[in-house]
Formats: sequence, C-alpha cells, structure tokens
Amino acid sequence: MAKNNKFLSLLEKYQSRFEQKGFLVGDVIKFNDNFKSHESYKALPENVKEVLDSYIESGLHIRVTQADGSDEMVVAQDHGGGRFVGKVTIPCCLGAPVDFGDNLAPIPEVQRHETKVDIKPVEVPELPENPTDAPTQVPHEGGNTTHPIDEEDEEVVEESAKDEASYTQQYL
Repeated sequence: MAKNNKFLSLLEKYQSRFEQKGFLVGDVIKFNDNFKSHESYKALPENVKEVLDSYIESGLHIRVTQADGSDEMVVAQDHGGGRFVGKVTIPCCLGAPVDFGDNLAPIPEVQRHETKVDIKPVEVPELPENPTDAPTQVPHEGGNTTHPIDEEDEEVVEESAKDEASYTQQYL
C-alpha cells in the first residue's frame, strides 16, 4: 500500500532534491555558462537547439515540466499563469535549478509593463445610519449607458400603448 501513496513519492522526490540537487517539476532552470560546448548539447538535433536559443533570447522563465529521475527532463517556456509553451526534452547536465528560497520566481523583465495610469483615491461619502434616509438621486455621471431613453422613444411608447388599447378593444 505504501508504494501507491502519493505523499511518499512526493516526499522521496524532495528528499532526493536535497541529497543530490536534482530537478523537480516546476523548477526554473538556468543554463550553465558553457552549456553549448557540452557534448550533450552538441548531440541534440538542430531544431531543439534553435528552440533552446529562442527560449534564452526571449527572457522568460524556462521551467521543468517533467522530471522522472533519469538523465533527461522536459522543459518549456513559462508565459505565466501556468501556460507552458513548447516542451522540449534536454539532458539534465545542461543547467541547474534556480533557488528562490521560499518565494515565487520574480516576474521577468520582458513581462513588466510601465504604465502611466495613476489612480487617485476618492473619498467615499458617508452613508446615513438609517437606510431610508439615503439620497435617491440618480447619478449624473454614467447613468444608464446601455439603454438610454430618448424623447423620441418615449413618444413611440406612448403611441403604441394607445394603439394596443384600441386593437385589443376589437376582441373584447
């Protein structure tokens, strides 16, 4: 029964991480400085090399999406919010996991946007203690913008009400 226990398998993965410094699913990977001169990188197909180069040039995080304890792992580009794009299998010796401590990974510079939006707080008017004393004014700003009623529309409604009365009178 202990073999099927998910907690034990998870615990074993974390224990192996601290003993051997391995990879876990969700880790951010940082490639070694000279990973392109490594024999494992040279043995990769050209399309995988191009994908890895595009990942590095993009400036986004590269996360481990599958690690089963073998010499290979699956990595993907992290677009944020759990969106992993372009999974590629690479050897584990090309990089190392980035340790952020107990914190989440910081937002990459590529995904930061400088906005000039400056929302200034507005004081909320105090509500009366008795809800029946609340003002019943219709706000001047905003109002009913989805279905504004024009004077022409009011005239049409009044005319159609008169016509319906005469029309229904015939059947009574």
